[in-house]
Amino acid sequence: MLNTLTKLWKFAALAVALAVTTQALIAEISLESEILLNDQSLFFDGKRVKRHAPNREGAYDYFFGNALVPHGDCIKTYKQYVFMTWYRGGKEDRHVMLTRLNTETGNMVTIEFPHRHTGYLNQYWIGETHNTIAVGISPKNGTIHLLYDMHAYRPGFTDDGAFDKDYFRYSYSITNAADVPDEDFNLDLFVKSPDGDYKHLTMDGVKNPDVWGRLTYPTFFLNDQGDLFMYMRKGSAYNGRYFISKYDGESKWNEPIYFNVKDANKHGLDYTYGVYGKMKYANGKVRVAFQRRYNDRNDKYIYQNGVYYAYSDNPNGKSDWKNHKGEPFDLPLADPQFIKVFEPGDLVEGSEKDKIHMVGYFDFNVTDRGDEHIIARVNDKQNKVIKFLHLYRASGDSDFTVTTDFAGGIELYAAGNYIFMITLKDGRPFVQSTEGGTNNWKTVYQPKSGRTFDKGIPHISNGKLYYYLKSPGTGDTRTTYLQIIDLNLD
Repeated sequence: MLNTLTKLWKFAALAVALAVTTQALIAEISLESEILLNDQSLFFDGKRVKRHAPNREGAYDYFFGNALVPHGDCIKTYKQYVFMTWYRGGKEDRHVMLTRLNTETGNMVTIEFPHRHTGYLNQYWIGETHNTIAVGISPKNGTIHLLYDMHAYRPGFTDDGAFDKDYFRYSYSITNAADVPDEDFNLDLFVKSPDGDYKHLTMDGVKNPDVWGRLTYPTFFLNDQGDLFMYMRKGSAYNGRYFISKYDGESKWNEPIYFNVKDANKHGLDYTYGVYGKMKYANGKVRVAFQRRYNDRNDKYIYQNGVYYAYSDNPNGKSDWKNHKGEPFDLPLADPQFIKVFEPGDLVEGSEKDKIHMVGYFDFNVTDRGDEHIIARVNDKQNKVIKFLHLYRASGDSDFTVTTDFAGGIELYAAGNYIFMITLKDGRPFVQSTEGGTNNWKTVYQPKSGRTFDKGIPHISNGKLYYYLKSPGTGDTRTTYLQIIDLNLD
């Protein structure tokens, strides 16, 4: 198995030291370094095809989107290390890869796993961008955890039986693997499954497709106590629920908790629904915000609607859940109306069937002092009107302020008492920020020179932005970089 040790640390001499004349606590944001990661990251360079399209020579076709690297929960920091997941290209390769960068020495080591990207419906020649590789590190025992290459798989998912015994993909390491010396960072650190490979069908030691099947969008996060959590969506687009579990810090994961019910039409609602949003640990609480995909195919919403938000006063998320008004409820939640904050569809005039669209541009985060922020977008296709929403509530306030005086964003990140929006503009990192509890967005970082990119996944840790970036290119591989940007927070 591949265990490459390289020194590709490229300290950017162009160290961008943008003088920031905006918020007082953000004195100066600067690019510390830019590191070439690899030139073999998998990319789907073909065209979007139908469900059972044939294998075309000379191109890697796809069903949903074309960029699988970087994607999802693919970057984390631990001590002086940065961990990044990726699939190695091209089309005939597709191996799951894990790279560890030592920011003190500049050394990188990479592990190749036996598993290769499944593709859409077990058709490897049709790329599947749902199938991200999430990485989590437990600070309590230094174990590395990977969840990967899944899109609601379960026994009987395909006629060929490909997922009957391969519906869940989980790999984990031995204790203290995360910070072993570079020369010891290899596949032997990971625990083999009973089948002799490194893919485990369970996280609690019990093989049960009713529990570990039908899962998508893996994400890891930590609480203030250093506990490692994972959450995923269980079920389908119109009948899905959040599924959360905590690592016991020794050998296995606790029994999963379900945030909302399955088959809501059996719990007092007219239809089932799915959830599209995020679950996070922020400012001392496990929190969730989502938009509902209601299975009423005759209303004005083409997919999602609403802004729903809740939090738990239990650091494990098991109990003590409340809506934004502080009113308690028990899990699993049946009717999300109880935690609804606002309806973006009320801001537009469209009323015809399937004319109100709210996919994407939705996220939330919370500052260290408890200022809450949610963003969303509503597209009235009937009247050709698009509105971006920013909902915010300063710590101690009772109600959210809702404004459309907002240019829009994709994701929110919190550091200190500031909220950040991080994206690419003209191919380069573009950072905007507002002090928590306000709508005073200002551009705080926008380099005018340097390398350009077409996709990035940001991660903020200890006041620094770790931006996992992909360059444009040709063929079924792409070159990726990591930029480390000092946010200079006091």
